[in-house]
Amino acid sequence: MSLLKVENLTVRYGAIEALRNVSFEVNEGEIVTFVGSNGAGKTTTMRTLSGIVRAASGRMQFKGTAIESLPSHQVVKLGLVQSPEGRLVFPDLSVRENLLLGAFARRASHAELNRELENVFELFPRLQERLKQDAHTLSGGEQQMLAIGRALMAKPSLLLLDEPSLGIAPLLVQQIFQKIVELNKKEGMTVLLAEQNARMALKIAHRAYVLEVGEIVQQGDAQVLLKDERLQKAYLGG
Repeated sequence: MSLLKVENLTVRYGAIEALRNVSFEVNEGEIVTFVGSNGAGKTTTMRTLSGIVRAASGRMQFKGTAIESLPSHQVVKLGLVQSPEGRLVFPDLSVRENLLLGAFARRASHAELNRELENVFELFPRLQERLKQDAHTLSGGEQQMLAIGRALMAKPSLLLLDEPSLGIAPLLVQQIFQKIVELNKKEGMTVLLAEQNARMALKIAHRAYVLEVGEIVQQGDAQVLLKDERLQKAYLGG
């Protein structure tokens, strides 16, 4: 079942067209990835879905509801939640405070919040160890875990992950991608991933869209695209 459907999305920054007639969909239970180089339009797509950037034209439907005119907090309430590029944790707040802020748009009981915190700690035990530390004292990988954990506290139906591997040591990148797969397989979490590390993203995704200069130039089964000669030369070092 289609959870998110985007049709002919065009986004402009002044005279610059960042996205041009982009159409795609995400079905329930999938991991879908956007791959492309820096500046291809991946982050613009994520920010537009989240209501941070406004589209010049096009339609976006989430769970059958038009979201192109909704403010960000209403988009979050519907269950479309982003872990942003660059993590953007609150540096002077503790790990616990950052996580609880993820649930700001919900009316959850104290018991519910504690249960959800436990779920995040089960996924990312390191966060429980750092619970009282300020976020700025964490490593880049730990901050990425915190950003994802904060997004999960909003109880997303669709989790948007924007460049989760950016600026993180390779070993932690492996761990974070394993956790994304775990979320999808064990929790049934639907994930839309924007990622420059095309090889890693394609390995874990069900389907993929390739963005180049604001346009989708290829799409299909992620494992098929992983073996595509053109893609290997452009993004996979083949």
